[in-house]
Amino acid sequence: MTEETKTSAATSRSTSQGRSLQLGVVGLGQCGGNFAEAFSVVGYPAIALNISRADLRGLNRIPESHKLVIGEDGAYGAGGSLSIGGEALRTSQAKIEETTVALLDDVEVLVAVGALGGGTGGNLAELVNILAAQDFPVIALGILPSASEGHRTKTNALWALNELVDSAAEAILLIDNDKLFAAHGASSAMRYMQDCNHAFVKAFEALNRLPSNEALRPIRTFDPNDLRQVLRFGGVTVFGSAIIDGDITSESLVSALSDALNKNDLLAGGFESHDAVMLASVITANEASLYDVQASVFDDYLREVRRMTVGAAHRTGLFVGEGPATLHVVVAGLPLPSRAVEMLGEASSEMKAFGDKKLAARSKLKKLDLTALGIVATPFATSDAPATAVADTRKHAEGVAAAGSFDEP
Repeated sequence: MTEETKTSAATSRSTSQGRSLQLGVVGLGQCGGNFAEAFSVVGYPAIALNISRADLRGLNRIPESHKLVIGEDGAYGAGGSLSIGGEALRTSQAKIEETTVALLDDVEVLVAVGALGGGTGGNLAELVNILAAQDFPVIALGILPSASEGHRTKTNALWALNELVDSAAEAILLIDNDKLFAAHGASSAMRYMQDCNHAFVKAFEALNRLPSNEALRPIRTFDPNDLRQVLRFGGVTVFGSAIIDGDITSESLVSALSDALNKNDLLAGGFESHDAVMLASVITANEASLYDVQASVFDDYLREVRRMTVGAAHRTGLFVGEGPATLHVVVAGLPLPSRAVEMLGEASSEMKAFGDKKLAARSKLKKLDLTALGIVATPFATSDAPATAVADTRKHAEGVAAAGSFDEP
């Protein structure tokens, strides 16, 4: 099947399901598997890859045939080691390719997801390249560690980000763990991860259904191919939506664009508008509110966006629906977010502090003075010491014990 035929077929299926893109999901590691399960719950075909069988057993909503143990052992996990996680992927590459082609061959785009700070998920770029080599277009979805996590996790994530930049990913989406905690930290310990995963999948599903939503009446059409072009444009991609409080004006639309770009509850931000290379902005509003808005408002908004983004390509849509006026935004072609720079600074200072404490701990470790107990310190014999020397040392120690030096108060 050619790429054009495959896209056409996927578009037909997606539209019939109310989705713009037919996506498959491949989750890597524990976090990636949990995200894959959240996508699976709403009907996306998904596969979970993990070194640990125990982690895979916890995914109750993914069929057993869609759970794949990678690596040679499948018992102990990666333990935060990128080398162990990477080796597991490489040794299982043929199995991954075979399973993915068999189970996900009819999808249009794959989403590869993993926690970048993990030993397994930190090899997300390697998974992306494995999948892309099978002619799958791949979007990478990486989860960044929070500020409270350790320097090893952050170092893993920084390495993983550099690898993703050079990978075959058609787009990179980066979830900010600190934002997730700010939004869902009140959830119970049992529900926290599920609530976070569900929040992202719900937002992504709403975006994927937006162009095909039959409840919306188009004034200016934004179709599935418009969304496809922006999502697969390249670089770091962010998306979000913002409700427009008060009147719909060019100023309120620009403010909503800025909020969707940097103040959403999911994705890493800190971008400048001029960094955007391609973007989409879609306005949905009820009929009554649109009757009170002059057409020049939207033209002024488009002019301001063009000025702010210094001529970035812009796909737009305007729909009549129910509910408050809302601006939906997708921005592509961005550099790494400011969170990556912050994380580099945190990891650098934390690694130095750890090294200093390690040296200090060694200097504090001193022998105890046992002279008051009448014990004479005897050096340990090395493995290459003569047998007689070893025997003499053992005999001496046994003699001290027999004399009661170790047992008497």
